[in-house]
Amino acid sequence: MSDVQLTVLLATRDRGPVLARVLDGYRRAVAPPVAWKLLIVDNGSADGTPNIIDPFRRDLPLELLRESLPGKNRALNRGLEALEGGLVIVTDDDAVPSPLFLTAWAKYLEHKPSYGLFGGSIVPLFDAPPPRWLIRNRARFAMMFAERDLPEGPVEADAIYGPNMAVRKSIFEAGFRFDETVGPNALDAYYPMGSETEFCWRVAQTGVRCWFASAPLVSHIVPAEQMTLAAWERRAYRAGRGRARHMRKRGIIKAPSVPSLWHRLSMFSPFAKRRVESRCAYHLWRGIDDEYAHRIGRQ
Repeated sequence: MSDVQLTVLLATRDRGPVLARVLDGYRRAVAPPVAWKLLIVDNGSADGTPNIIDPFRRDLPLELLRESLPGKNRALNRGLEALEGGLVIVTDDDAVPSPLFLTAWAKYLEHKPSYGLFGGSIVPLFDAPPPRWLIRNRARFAMMFAERDLPEGPVEADAIYGPNMAVRKSIFEAGFRFDETVGPNALDAYYPMGSETEFCWRVAQTGVRCWFASAPLVSHIVPAEQMTLAAWERRAYRAGRGRARHMRKRGIIKAPSVPSLWHRLSMFSPFAKRRVESRCAYHLWRGIDDEYAHRIGRQ
């Protein structure tokens, strides 16, 4: 039998250069006090991802699986077949671990045994200096860049974000899987976001408790192309679609009201902060409204 106690799971697709930065982060990280493995699921990459991964095998306990059908959650579900140990760290191919990331998570193999779901700290790592309007909209960083900076302690399920979370393996053994209709998908540029939130919420409905672990930290890479207003609008729209699906699962069947005329006019405000806030809120509403209409129309 394997002595692995900790599995790090991530899915990747055509992100070779970014993935190399992440793997270099794991190579530089302090090894945990237990046996661990890094399980990567290649979701149909066409950029030579296996060749990028191979050089890291000398320094990391890597295992590579393949899932050709597009969909991050489909790839993660494929990876569940190869989990080992009592705790599974679920992360992203653009989340660089801090030097103490593995040792910080290893603590929770035995710490807080009455909790089954854990969120970790996330900070944005900008590849270029962010524009002033972006910095002024720091309140949106949670939605736009998955920023997480919470105190250690119990949290609600929706406070746990995908780039840095951990799940007791027993939860997957109980049959829980990621929803393959949500999350990044190469076939849908406007996919509904929030798959990890949906997963955690669903698990929490069975009585599983959630805890925020402040010490495990990742830096979430933000490329220059994500620091444009158009990119923010697209992400807000995807977040709206995901939020609508989540709301309907909670039994909320009424879509939000159309934004007021004042709100729509503020999208053209001469003040950048107000303009960005209004445009993001508008596209968030569009995503919610479109998803509700789509669902209601299919019933």
